[in-house]
Amino acid sequence: MRLGIALSDNTDSTEGWPKTEEEWNDLKVLADQQGLAAVVLDGVDKCRNNISIPAQLKLKWIGEILRCESLSSLQCVVAKDFSKLFYRNGIRTYVLKGMIVAECYPKPNHRLSVDIDCYLLPDKGVFDAWSLGNELIEKKGFRVNRDFYKNSSFEISGVNIENHQYLTPFRGNERLIALEKLFQSLLKQDDGQDVIEGTNLYRPPVMVSALFLIEHAYSHFLHEGLTWRMVLDWQMFSRRHRDKIDWTELEARVDEFGFRRFYDSFCRLGGYLVGDITVDELQLADKMMLEDIWAPLDVHETVTGLRGKFALAGNTWRARWKYRHFTDISWLRALCIQTKGFLFENNPKI
Repeated sequence: MRLGIALSDNTDSTEGWPKTEEEWNDLKVLADQQGLAAVVLDGVDKCRNNISIPAQLKLKWIGEILRCESLSSLQCVVAKDFSKLFYRNGIRTYVLKGMIVAECYPKPNHRLSVDIDCYLLPDKGVFDAWSLGNELIEKKGFRVNRDFYKNSSFEISGVNIENHQYLTPFRGNERLIALEKLFQSLLKQDDGQDVIEGTNLYRPPVMVSALFLIEHAYSHFLHEGLTWRMVLDWQMFSRRHRDKIDWTELEARVDEFGFRRFYDSFCRLGGYLVGDITVDELQLADKMMLEDIWAPLDVHETVTGLRGKFALAGNTWRARWKYRHFTDISWLRALCIQTKGFLFENNPKI
């Protein structure tokens, strides 16, 4: 994987590569689970020596990467089309994660993305861009699902798009309410000059993307688990934008919103992933997070209503050790926040 994201071209070293067919199959399974199959194969291709990857597995692997590239291209076409529709109606389309992170990789179309996340704002004036965007999509004949307060969703040409009304799952959570207000304030202050070339798609302010990536990884870690792709996303984004990020402000925001204990281990594991630090330099909490990354994801069916709330409560109970080591609130306090949001803030507004 390190070779796959390296800025240098090739290497003669074969150290650490699998030797048997079984080991290669195991590597492929792990790469798939971590969302990094294309990046790992890029690393294989950078090795000049003839490493003995089984031919049948490599053909299958290449086929999957071609499908990944095809999906990436389709997502770009779809995003350009609906953002052009929005632009013609006075709406500015900001990309969340997705292409913003992918462009930080050596091969952007090898950064796997399962959907498109966007946030809409009026290009001029004041109106509800989120609602208008949903209506415009419906007028084109597509069904829009508005069941979730945080975002609507719709599908175009087999590509799922999440149109975010809010960037965070803030319901019942005072800290996330404050973070949501910060996100919206920074986006509304943006001058709209940072456009992805050849599109009507806008990059959010760097601080918005940085905090969004951290909060997104934090939430996934607590409720499902991290993958190496999430860790690598932050490493690649922070490397690409290191001179644009106000690191003093970012560190202060990490403390303000309660991400510190998670963020420190998250960053050290990123350094370990890209080879900047060794496993011996990891702290105890880092190694606990490392074990969780290698563990199977707690992937569960997405359910809504009362059943969904019980599922969320169960996830919180199972993650109580994470709250103890990586947050500054208890799992019981987190459960109270979730209950408060469910009972009293079914349709929250900022």
